[in-house]
Amino acid sequence: MRTVSKIFAWIVLPSLAAGCASPLGDFGRPSVSYMNDEVLPKIGAYTAARRGEPVSFAPFTNEERELQNQAYAILMPASDRREWDRSLAEMRRTRLIPNDAPYFDARNYADNLLDTHYRSSTARYSKLIDDVRSDLSRIGPFFAVGRRVVDMDTVRERSLARLNSVTPTDHENAMARIAENRMLIGWVFRRFGERFAGYKIALEQLVVATPAPAAVDAERALKSLEERLAMIPVLTESAGVPVAAAGVHVSK
Repeated sequence: MRTVSKIFAWIVLPSLAAGCASPLGDFGRPSVSYMNDEVLPKIGAYTAARRGEPVSFAPFTNEERELQNQAYAILMPASDRREWDRSLAEMRRTRLIPNDAPYFDARNYADNLLDTHYRSSTARYSKLIDDVRSDLSRIGPFFAVGRRVVDMDTVRERSLARLNSVTPTDHENAMARIAENRMLIGWVFRRFGERFAGYKIALEQLVVATPAPAAVDAERALKSLEERLAMIPVLTESAGVPVAAAGVHVSK
């Protein structure tokens, strides 16, 4: 365990800091690098296995990579000004820490929005509306890919039961990948609900701090997001691992 701690201190944290400072590539991720795309995921797989989480060493399908890419922008904090929050999100993505650690604080988004300097109070409402609409545009594409991944995993699981040439290692890798995919879809599902909670608190804080006519447009956008989240489809369960429930619970 001491060795893992040394690796974390001397390799992981400096590389994450560098990744946050580097130019961003597709989906808001740090530009492609050997450290971000090879080293950190391998260390993360080791630490995840030590926590008892499923870890697969099977190659990713095109759909699984697309699922991960689309998930990235959703899992990142909505604000791009808090580098430590982005570092934590990157550590969760690479599985260096559990995906539910640390505890999500819905007030962080509102605090950042109010603390950031804008030339006018209306600009804060515009930022909120843009973030809400951005999430609205991501829901459909992500869960469409999720549907394809779940369908393929269902085929994969059924094939395992009838193919005699599958080794125990192949079976273990396949079932672990199914579980990993379910974990990612469930994580994004939960994250949408968390982001909604943050947006709601931000709107309430803005109305109190800087009331403006733009609050009406922000409220409409937030209502649209709430309605869209309630329409997220239930994906078929496979391998006994739940994928998503009917709708996302949002705070009233």
